[in-house]
Amino acid sequence: MASARLPLGTIVRWALSAVAVGFAAWQLRAAWSSTTMPVFVGSFRGVTAVLSISTAALLCLATVSTFGLRASRLLPTASFPKLWLWWMRVWFPSYFYRYIPGKVMLVAERVRLGARLGIPPATSVLLVVWESGLLVAGSAVFGAVGLLIRPPDGGLVSPPAVVALAAISLVGCLAFPLVLRTMVRWFPALGARIPGLALEVPAAAQLGLILGNAGCWCLLGVSFALTARLFEGGGDVDVASLVIWFVGSYVVGQVSSVTPAGIGVREAVLVAGLAGIAPAPLVLAWAIANRLVLAAVEGTLLLGSLALPFPQSPPDGEEATR
Repeated sequence: MASARLPLGTIVRWALSAVAVGFAAWQLRAAWSSTTMPVFVGSFRGVTAVLSISTAALLCLATVSTFGLRASRLLPTASFPKLWLWWMRVWFPSYFYRYIPGKVMLVAERVRLGARLGIPPATSVLLVVWESGLLVAGSAVFGAVGLLIRPPDGGLVSPPAVVALAAISLVGCLAFPLVLRTMVRWFPALGARIPGLALEVPAAAQLGLILGNAGCWCLLGVSFALTARLFEGGGDVDVASLVIWFVGSYVVGQVSSVTPAGIGVREAVLVAGLAGIAPAPLVLAWAIANRLVLAAVEGTLLLGSLALPFPQSPPDGEEATR
């Protein structure tokens, strides 16, 4: 009996996944061994709260992405529950590949899985770019409001500069579809080669997506704050400062693309931002503990998403709406 052979692409993806996980684990192990963990003072209820908020944050990101896909009208008609399940199956596996620097594999996985929903490759790339802009805008809005409410000590970050960044991000996101439509008018051949390039999304829908992303960032920051409170010293720092600086560090790590999932970058920004509030070793310990929590939750959601129903080929109109 002839044995079934795995496609080369599958082998390469699994190999890259193993390398990414191994490198991330090695980096975390090195950080863990160089850090003295504070005394654990949490409770079962506290741990449950951290896991629940972390799960809600990642599901929130995936759900906002689903609403963005629906608002873009770039996917053949599908009922929302079916679309939501399909997009969970796309979003979590592709999100995992951010552990490979440069986000090239993240985009490649979006293209591969999106093709099974009937999304052209160029359109999948466009969606990643647009979604990334909405994520940055959401974080900038959250950071601007947070820093105006709780200005940082020491002048590490200028609140007016953050407000200006938030304004630029908002204008950039709202102008993005207009720029694309202008390009299609000027270069019709380009529009013909890239389906969906003329992105038609109302400004109100984009603002809703930006605010949705801001809410996701808030949940991620709360996850970090609750993680810190599981350890000695965490209860001495106000939650607002922990949330605001975590969001800032997470965004810097995400957009830097220098290290897998911002490993090292996020921790450095957190330590610098909270230097006047808590000792650096303590902040680093909280950051490592929270990263481990988020990694565990993400891994669980990823495995769960692989069990969701997903078409092997683009569904026809009847199947999509059934």
